[in-house]
Amino acid sequence: MNTPIGHVEQTITDILKRNVSFNVIEQTPIGKTEYLRKIIIATDQFPIVSATVRFDSKIIPQYILTELLRKKEGIGTILQKHHIIAHRRSIVITISSDGKKITRNYEIMQNSSVWFQISEEIRLDLLYACQNG
Repeated sequence: MNTPIGHVEQTITDILKRNVSFNVIEQTPIGKTEYLRKIIIATDQFPIVSATVRFDSKIIPQYILTELLRKKEGIGTILQKHHIIAHRRSIVITISSDGKKITRNYEIMQNSSVWFQISEEIRLDLLYACQNG
């Protein structure tokens, strides 16, 4: 799933041909200016993607931070809405030995500045089960 920033939710919707929900399940400060955001992308009751995002409020423009703190939309959606050209830099991608999940760590960068550090787990077993169910 090497999709552009903000397209994971849409890609899963296209694969499953059913509604997919995006939810920020937690967003808490972890320092003076740093935050930890946990999200789930799910269909029905099945969490297909879970991710943890770290970001520093002193690096991100205030108008982006304001939207992040509302906890309504994903990072990619917010960046696209504001026409921010950002790039993803993969750190590591692994597939579990049983083939049931992919784990990837990457950064979202704007110019040469790291705005977000993301650790994501994609449950292929649940994706396949929902696709075939």
